[in-house]
Amino acid sequence: MRKAPTRVLVAATSLLVVAASVLAVTASAQSGAANHRTRPFHLTKECPPSTMQGQIGGYCTVTSSNVPGIGVGTNIFYAQAAGPTSLDSDVILYAGPGNTATGHCALDFATGLGRCTLSGGTRRLDGIRARVDVSYLGGVDWAWDGTYRFSDDD
Repeated sequence: MRKAPTRVLVAATSLLVVAASVLAVTASAQSGAANHRTRPFHLTKECPPSTMQGQIGGYCTVTSSNVPGIGVGTNIFYAQAAGPTSLDSDVILYAGPGNTATGHCALDFATGLGRCTLSGGTRRLDGIRARVDVSYLGGVDWAWDGTYRFSDDD
């Protein structure tokens, strides 16, 4: 049996240590960055027939929210009309003069479940990014639950 030269063993070991370190640092940076930037998003809204009949321009009103800039009274306007079984519409959140966020929502009426994303905003909502699940609470009430971040959180 021949012995491997010491230099070869040292070089191979060093290469493995460097590769493992790079992988560990990369994984830590990716998971750590995601954990530091995203925050829980919880919002409830009411959509009474007087303001939301499934037509263009219909809106719902926020009744509770944990997101800075999206307060009680914020209106969520729908840019497309609902179909017979679902809603697939761009949305605009109006949180007061100059404070808006834009995004898109899709909702299945049969299950009462859907998904909304927010992809930008102005003033207090500048740079917002959110991904939320929509669920029916009963009556005229709905919930949005997911995560959000602002682009300057990087």
